[in-house]
Amino acid sequence: MSQVRLSIPVGMLVENVLTSGESIEVIIDRLRRRDLAPLLSKIKEPTMDVEERLQTAEEAAEDWAEALRSGYEFKFLHINGLKRVLDFRFDRKIDRDYSQEELTLRHIRLNAQEIELLRMLIGRQWEVIEEGNNEAGAALSADILVGIKLKYQ
Repeated sequence: MSQVRLSIPVGMLVENVLTSGESIEVIIDRLRRRDLAPLLSKIKEPTMDVEERLQTAEEAAEDWAEALRSGYEFKFLHINGLKRVLDFRFDRKIDRDYSQEELTLRHIRLNAQEIELLRMLIGRQWEVIEEGNNEAGAALSADILVGIKLKYQ
């Protein structure tokens, strides 16, 4: 089976509802029943119009439930979307946890599992590159310093 591909609005919906801390099946049930209040009180971005994004998913025939269960990749992702994914999924914020140089993000600390997940989500368009771990402290942790750049610059 091929990987589910999602547009930015539907992918951001998935990323946002995952921040609720609820199990995947509870999230899917709430979204299907449009019982959104319990989720909205727990998600990172409660002002997101979840109903509108569910409608977008239906119109585009994007299987957000399967994406929640088995993972997905973005069809396309601009730099600001990439920064939102880093915030939603890994709690990494620009200027606090990494820097930006044009269309490249640098000095992001992630563990090997996070790097693998990030590559799955953004790999169609973005390349995750190890920058090295020469800094003191990096050698003591399991984190790897990475950069993200557009594949075709």
